[in-house]
Amino acid sequence: MKKNKNIHINTRHEIDFKSFLQKVYKNKWLYVLSICLFVAIALAYIFLATPKYEIATSILIDDSGSNRALGESKYLEGGVGLIEVEKNLYNEVGILKSFNLVRQTVEDLGFDISYFSGNWLIKKEHYGYFPVEVALIENKAQLYDTPFEIDILSNEKYRLSIEGKDFEVLNPESGSTREIKGDFSFSKEFSFGEEVVHEFFSFIINKPNVDFSAGNYGTEKLIFIVHNLDDVASNYLEGLKVNNIDIQASIFNLTSYGPLVDKETDFLNKLTENYIKNELNSRTDIASSKESFIRSQLKQASDSLAKFESKLEMFKKDKRAINLRATATNAMGRTSNLQAEKAKMELDIKYFNSLIESVQNNRNKDDFVIPTSIGIDDPMINANLLELKNLYAERSKKKFYLTGTNEEMSILNEQIAESTRLLLNNLQNSVKSLEFKLERIDEQLSTYNGVISSLPTSENELLNIERQSTLYSDLFNYLSQELAKTGIARAESTSDTRILDEARMVGDGPIAPQKMLLLALALILGILFPTIKVALFSTSDTIENLNQITENTDIPVIASIVEHDPNSKNPEVSLWNVKESFRYLSSSLKFIDVQQKCVVLGITSIMPEEGKTYNAINLGITLAESGKKTLIIDGDLRKPSLAKGIKKVQERGLINYLRSDMVSIKDIIYPHEELDTLKFIPTSTVSGNVHQMLSGPRMKSLFQDLRERYDYIILDTPPVGLVSDYVLLSDMIDINLFVLRRNIAKISFLNDFKELIPTDTRERKKSFIIFNGIEKKDHYYGYEDTYGGNSEPQLIVKSLSV
Repeated sequence: MKKNKNIHINTRHEIDFKSFLQKVYKNKWLYVLSICLFVAIALAYIFLATPKYEIATSILIDDSGSNRALGESKYLEGGVGLIEVEKNLYNEVGILKSFNLVRQTVEDLGFDISYFSGNWLIKKEHYGYFPVEVALIENKAQLYDTPFEIDILSNEKYRLSIEGKDFEVLNPESGSTREIKGDFSFSKEFSFGEEVVHEFFSFIINKPNVDFSAGNYGTEKLIFIVHNLDDVASNYLEGLKVNNIDIQASIFNLTSYGPLVDKETDFLNKLTENYIKNELNSRTDIASSKESFIRSQLKQASDSLAKFESKLEMFKKDKRAINLRATATNAMGRTSNLQAEKAKMELDIKYFNSLIESVQNNRNKDDFVIPTSIGIDDPMINANLLELKNLYAERSKKKFYLTGTNEEMSILNEQIAESTRLLLNNLQNSVKSLEFKLERIDEQLSTYNGVISSLPTSENELLNIERQSTLYSDLFNYLSQELAKTGIARAESTSDTRILDEARMVGDGPIAPQKMLLLALALILGILFPTIKVALFSTSDTIENLNQITENTDIPVIASIVEHDPNSKNPEVSLWNVKESFRYLSSSLKFIDVQQKCVVLGITSIMPEEGKTYNAINLGITLAESGKKTLIIDGDLRKPSLAKGIKKVQERGLINYLRSDMVSIKDIIYPHEELDTLKFIPTSTVSGNVHQMLSGPRMKSLFQDLRERYDYIILDTPPVGLVSDYVLLSDMIDINLFVLRRNIAKISFLNDFKELIPTDTRERKKSFIIFNGIEKKDHYYGYEDTYGGNSEPQLIVKSLSV
């Protein structure tokens, strides 16, 4: 035994799933077509799509910045640094991904012009090898993003053709673009090297000094497109990725994606080259600026020194003043030292005040650059600057993965605010301390000036001249030393960035399109779309299985009749399964308590072609075979079908009995040719009032008489969905048998059957459903072969099986 048709699965979900699988199987060709369609689309996309490759390079950035302290040579001590020594790596990432650097790179590489060959379906981009070269004329109008087609006529001539609509043109006066609406067409012959000038474009097309053959491109068109550099830079910026390999490391991976390996490789190499070159250029500019400043100060100091040395020499000759007294010399020396100390203090005060102003104006800004501590002797201020710098660097890192409202970020902001406040207090205290010291120095200078004033006039004048000469001599020596230091440090300066890996392709082939992923996606979509259709849009009102009946009505299913398949491998087994279906039905009827000696079975359906007559005849044969006296009455006076299922009846039938008192019951009953226990009452089509005949006294007396003669009376009636004849006969029926045929009956039919059953329990008849036309695999018996060795005759009538 394979399965039991009346075994009900308790879980509603499992029942629905089984029903769903049956729907899927029913629509199997839809699934096959859908999968083939999506796979074909995926294959077409894989064939037509431009492959994309991933190119990568890696660089090492020296975050200690040991090569950046211009003016600080490892051979000379002292000096003033011009650049903050330590780098912020997050700023360097921002520089690498800056729009200006990317735009500079694509401009240097000439990416504002792209070259293609192909046809209307497929275009292939070329880089570095093409039969023509296009040179744009600067400060002239250019037509953007519109294909220019080139047809090479000879080694000297070519034809330029353009077909465009709604395009952008560069405005050379303002450098902006303007939109041109409408169609545009252009075609003209030119010579290679000739300037092509038009209102919308200006360039020169040359043939490169390489042996090219346009014939190598077959029938493919040669095309070039001029792009807006800003748009090209934006596209490359979107595809550029800069990632730190580890949060503790200063090695960065740069990746770019594109259809041409060589083009993307050149882009990354040029990008890193420009980054390093811009870094060195920035240092060179700073060094040049410092050298220019020192040279200008040296010139002034040299002129002043020469002037006072000449003046001193002339004074000594004229006044014959060679030596001064010890008191005057000592006073002169102390005055010079105090003036130098005063100048340094005044410089420190100005620097501290500038620091205070800078900190107060930028203390709440994220991009605040911490001032350098070089040249500050106060250890507390140096410590404050170092602490504040570390806090800002930590906040820059954490902003990549923490929000501003995060508790950890809030604590860090409070630490920055407290450190800033402490720095301002220390700077202000240092300014006050220096101002106090300046007052003391001014008092000492006043004292020494009084001593000098008391000297004779000639000695006093000589002291002043010597003092100025000494001052400019010391300044000249200091500036000369600083100029030498700057030159040495400039010569030593190298880049903090080192390229670890040259740009190269990642992997062995393109990263897009991903063939296996697309095919898998096509397979999923090919299954998904028909599944959605089956689940949401399939006609669920048609009854396809037993579960749909049991879920939508309380009327029990008394039996399921297997559909006979005469074309099966073993038609005898198929017929045997049909016979077993009716045996199960007849056995079930015998267990129904009707309180009647003769049981009247009323068989009907909602619509024709559901097999009610087929079931009536074969049920009658099965009951008769079991020894029961059985009578089958054709109660369909509008379209009788019982006679053609048994034998040709040309004599009297039910309609004759109902119309004439001269016709007896014996006259309308016909025997079965092989079964003595099976009789028939056929009929013919009626042209009169059917309702009057079926509800008349002759009909009632007929059934009263027949009940005394037979064990079972099977009444084959018209479809209740078309006429109401069955209702007129319901008083004479003991058991209602409603036939539903698989794939023909609708779920809505179940409600129609319910309306035929009286609501009054005293008048309610026993009602059952016969599920007709089920597949063999769903039958209760479902054997693959017959059981036993007997070879009984199968009297099943299969001619009426619709």
